[in-house]
Amino acid sequence: MTAALPWLVALAAALASLFSARAVWRRRDLNRWPIAEAVVTASEIVTVRARRAKREHPEPPPCYQARVALVLRVAGRDYPTDNARFDAPPLFRRREQAEAYLADYPEGRRLTVRYRPDDPRCAQFGEAHIPWRRLGLSGFLALMALVALVFVLRG
Repeated sequence: MTAALPWLVALAAALASLFSARAVWRRRDLNRWPIAEAVVTASEIVTVRARRAKREHPEPPPCYQARVALVLRVAGRDYPTDNARFDAPPLFRRREQAEAYLADYPEGRRLTVRYRPDDPRCAQFGEAHIPWRRLGLSGFLALMALVALVFVLRG
């Protein structure tokens, strides 16, 4: 069983790296997604607790998530969506920053959004960014798969 463990680690890390890289790869298609008009239906600020080690600060200060809900019309059908379906809603350290962000998305505002052709509920609006964390995770997992494979082949 112990001889199979490095193989399992290599396989699991390689598969996880592929799934993570697939998500990054699909993001490159964003510029090819169709465009539709959407209307802001609601916005809210949600207080979330930041994760920190207890030794740093026993009660971490809250963070504020700015959530925007909207409806987009595709082929005569309405699809409800929000800014959490494609990217995570933006996080802010101060409530005033979240309020300033939401001021750009008042109820009734019309936006141009890009939506995934196979699932219009997955829409992107606002700034598009490269998912560096996901990209880093893919690279780390690929490196771990390589290290486990080298360990197996040298062993």
